[in-house]
Amino acid sequence: MIDWIPYLTSVSEKYAQWWEVYTLTDVEGRKQQPKTAPLLGDFWVEEIKRERDNQQEREEKRERFTVLDGLRKYKANHVHVLLKGRPGSGKSTALARLLLEESVGAQSLRLNQQNQAKIIQIPILIELRLYETSILDLILQFLKRHKLIIDSNTLESWLLENQNFSPLLLFDGINELPSDTARQNLKNFRQQYAEIPMIFTTRDLGSDDLNIEKKLEMLPLSEAQMRDFVKTYLPEKGEEMLKQLGNRLKELAETPLLLWMLCSVFDDNQNKIPANLGLVFQIFTGIYDKKLKADVPTYQESRDWWRELLQVLAWKMTQGESKTEIQVAISRTEAEEELSKFIKNKGFPEYYSKQWLKDLLKYHLIHLEGNDKIAFRHQLIQEYYTAEELKKKLPHLRDEQLKWDYLNYLKWTEPMALLLGLLDNETQAKRVVKLGLEIDLKLGARFAGEVNFKFQKQTVGLVLRLDVPKRFKVELLGLTKSNQVVNELSQALKDSDWGVRRSAAEALAEIGTETATAGLLKALEDSDWYVRWKAAEALANIGTETSIAGLVKALEDSDYDVSGSAAEALGKIGSETAIAGLLKALEDSDNYVRRNAAVALANIGSETAIAGLLKALKDSDRFVRGKAAEALGNIGSETAIPGLLKALEHSDKYVRRYAAEALGNIGSETAIPGLLKALEHSDKYVRRYAAQALGKIGTETTIPELLKALEHSDDYVRGNAAEALGNIGSETAIPGLLKALEDSDWYVRWNAAFALGNIGSETAIAGLLKALEDSNKDVRKKAAEALGKIGSETAIAGLLKALEDSNKDVRKKAAEALGKIGSETAIPGLLKALKDSYFSVRWNAAEALGEIGSETAIAGLLKALEHSDEYVRGKAVEALGNIGSEAAMTELIKCLKNPAFVTLNNGETLSKAREALDTIQNKLKYYHPLSQPMNQQVYISYNWQEDSNEMANQLVQAFAAKGIEIIRDKTHTTYKDSIKNFMRQIGQGKCVVAVISDRYLKSENCMFELVEIARNGDFYQRIFPIILPDARIHKDFERIDYLKYWEDEKAKLQAKYKQIDLAKTNSILATLNLYDEIRGNIDNLTNILKDMNTLNIDLHRQSEFAAMIETVETKLAEDGQTSSNQSPVKSESKYTIHAKNLQIIEKGDGQIQDSSS
Repeated sequence: MIDWIPYLTSVSEKYAQWWEVYTLTDVEGRKQQPKTAPLLGDFWVEEIKRERDNQQEREEKRERFTVLDGLRKYKANHVHVLLKGRPGSGKSTALARLLLEESVGAQSLRLNQQNQAKIIQIPILIELRLYETSILDLILQFLKRHKLIIDSNTLESWLLENQNFSPLLLFDGINELPSDTARQNLKNFRQQYAEIPMIFTTRDLGSDDLNIEKKLEMLPLSEAQMRDFVKTYLPEKGEEMLKQLGNRLKELAETPLLLWMLCSVFDDNQNKIPANLGLVFQIFTGIYDKKLKADVPTYQESRDWWRELLQVLAWKMTQGESKTEIQVAISRTEAEEELSKFIKNKGFPEYYSKQWLKDLLKYHLIHLEGNDKIAFRHQLIQEYYTAEELKKKLPHLRDEQLKWDYLNYLKWTEPMALLLGLLDNETQAKRVVKLGLEIDLKLGARFAGEVNFKFQKQTVGLVLRLDVPKRFKVELLGLTKSNQVVNELSQALKDSDWGVRRSAAEALAEIGTETATAGLLKALEDSDWYVRWKAAEALANIGTETSIAGLVKALEDSDYDVSGSAAEALGKIGSETAIAGLLKALEDSDNYVRRNAAVALANIGSETAIAGLLKALKDSDRFVRGKAAEALGNIGSETAIPGLLKALEHSDKYVRRYAAEALGNIGSETAIPGLLKALEHSDKYVRRYAAQALGKIGTETTIPELLKALEHSDDYVRGNAAEALGNIGSETAIPGLLKALEDSDWYVRWNAAFALGNIGSETAIAGLLKALEDSNKDVRKKAAEALGKIGSETAIAGLLKALEDSNKDVRKKAAEALGKIGSETAIPGLLKALKDSYFSVRWNAAEALGEIGSETAIAGLLKALEHSDEYVRGKAVEALGNIGSEAAMTELIKCLKNPAFVTLNNGETLSKAREALDTIQNKLKYYHPLSQPMNQQVYISYNWQEDSNEMANQLVQAFAAKGIEIIRDKTHTTYKDSIKNFMRQIGQGKCVVAVISDRYLKSENCMFELVEIARNGDFYQRIFPIILPDARIHKDFERIDYLKYWEDEKAKLQAKYKQIDLAKTNSILATLNLYDEIRGNIDNLTNILKDMNTLNIDLHRQSEFAAMIETVETKLAEDGQTSSNQSPVKSESKYTIHAKNLQIIEKGDGQIQDSSS
């Protein structure tokens, strides 16, 4: 057995002052002036839930917790949770504090004879930026740093068995992993050890979420928190700083790190506030340099070059090893080599690099991590020094270089944003914004607001002059977050189009400063309920107490959405000033308002609301009573327990029900005796919800009583006992639950299926597959959902069958489950389900295709964008975003420029498309497709037979003579390149020369290319064919032979396919689907080719393909991408010959023949 005590002791000592673990100022040789750190318990997170489009269900809002409460809630349930947040928002610090508190707690629960059964959790911090070989190695390194040396076999055994000491794994920085390989290894690790509780952190830009379902998001500091911090940090100067900041407080200091830096700058900068974030960093690091130079010993001249040395290191790390990846840690050797180049160039001996690096490590903003790795003390600092280096290089970068080597890649976005704040040159600032707009409109709009304030009128003007639909322009103005657009957006609040007014309200919320408050308060009186609703939401996001009076007044709005959102906004602002108004709203005539008032009171979290909420348990509306109970649970005060236990005896069954639920939400073991007693209550609903509450409290001490309750005479007690066992999640309950899966009552079977899904063990699959054929539709539905949670491919065949169930809800859950399992085997069935008669099945099928994430589904999803069902279109867009393909990126960019598209579904489709595009850009780490560089627009599709290959050689030479490069497989792919990806690029080409022969029309790969060309649209305009004599397409009876050929090929493959086990045959299924697609398209495509005046081969050769080349040049010129200096000539037929001695005539068989004069 591993002795964990030395490890826990070491961790507890190291992290005792957790707030200093990630400090920027632990400089060797310099006495620090400590400042009081704010309590991390005051930082809040919000649970990210999937937004619902159904208006009836839109009341389900996000839950909020303090950061540690949120993390503990989910790790107690043994689920994986992702903590997302902006850089500097406190994610790493949260893990450090959780590591400390769990280590101290584990030491206090040392295994002894009195508590043999107690499971002790061992927390381990895994810093992903240090990744080199494997996740296991990272764990071993951390254990070694804290006095525990074990081998990998011992570690793996413990992770798999962990009987008395169970692991709690804290993964910090998914976004800091150095490569795709590292990310895949982390995903594999997570799947291999799925039962171990894990917490992950990542920044909110360009990061992979590992498909973790439970997500918490670090909320920005509220205005009240910011003010309290400033007054604590600067007791004598805090008021003056807040006065100078005015409404810029949130703009410059939304995260704890930035707020701390701003306070430091103000304190040392003659009590002045910098104009923008870039200058905050510049002044902060300048002050740092100046003070260090005064009181620390260094090696000769090194201190004079510190800023430049840090810029060199930051540039090296940001460049990374590929265009899309950044490095947040490099080896000491790499750092020395990089500094050596710089030092030598400045005339110093190369050996200085070692000593100067030592000085930086001792006294500056980099530090040494495990395995001799060097990193900046925070990624924000690395991005700032990168920006300084970029500022020096900017004047020397050509526009095309700046666009395609920097602006198009996400890793340069933050340094570029900081750079814009540092630029004093208006021309350069406008240039970056202009080029940013050319790459991506959202990127350019953001940059327009990042420049120095004195240039923002000009850069915002670039956004204002964009030729895009008005509503989209308003959204782009919001992305600038510039005060320069407040007047424009305030005017938009008066627009005759309510959709524009709505977007204006949302845009003002993006700006998020008090400057926008006045206009939004006025918008609370707009004639359109939706605008008033969005204004209330915007005021909630701005979160300033100056809006409280207006929002309290809006609690009395005639529209329940507005008054309900006003209540929600007051809850977000979190001021106790609103409690009186919210308590009054608990008595509003509308249940939605009363419900949100209860939620708001829960968010404010004051015990002064408990009396009012206990009274609301008697509300006439059961939903209000439910929200009041939920609020009491969220406040979490044991003060409410006596009243709630008493409410278990209330005459209203709903009061009794929600009282039991609230006791479960509070989660105190104090309530267990009363709830166990309630299992025998005369009211079946009390028994039912008492069982549920025991499940929520989730202690294994209740399992024996709950297993006993599975045999109760009351079916509701049996059912809810099953549910409770599912919530507790112990595998010891599985035998009893499998037996309950055959209970005579459907409700018991339904809950047993739910419980088995929650426990998630593959031992339950056989029973659940049987339950998919249950006589009750709800049991079948819950069985499908449970199989999705377990996530085993063993269930796919049964779920595909369930996609054809007679009940729409079963089909819906089967589609959802197949998405969670994520196997490509399910794609054909899900594509078929896109045509289901019930909208929710279509919706879930589209979403499932996105979760599977295979490019095989792209064609079907692009087609689904044209579906008559708005939900299917929306989910198809989300799915395309999840797949993250360049093909999807291209289509979405086209859609955003289509006025008809942006107005679909009252703008909801536009919103979804933007989200999808953001997702794709984050995954690919660039903004604009790379697959078609500007000089690579002409592809060739041909068969490798001798005559086709020779024709391809001649075409390449002829086009090259005219300065046009043809992209060809033999010259543009290398060893191990993906053939399928190259064929897809051919399908996307602006111009595709196709050498059509008999073998071409019978080739799987060639026909894939031809179908891809058609799938990407404008087939006639983009294809430039040469028809070889053996291609028999000019007579219908001959073309039928090709249709018959592909029918036969499909039949042969299908016959073989039916003879084998269908598991894990994704590629064969894909080929079958391709054959079907070829058979479905070959008639139409060959008919189009037959109708084209393509000239005969001899004529092409005599003219050196002049007609074809001229037509291609015309197409390129029309697209603005010509690589020739000739003026484009518009042709009436596909090819036109201008040679004097050639005349085109048509033979009787439809082929083109030439006649020389």
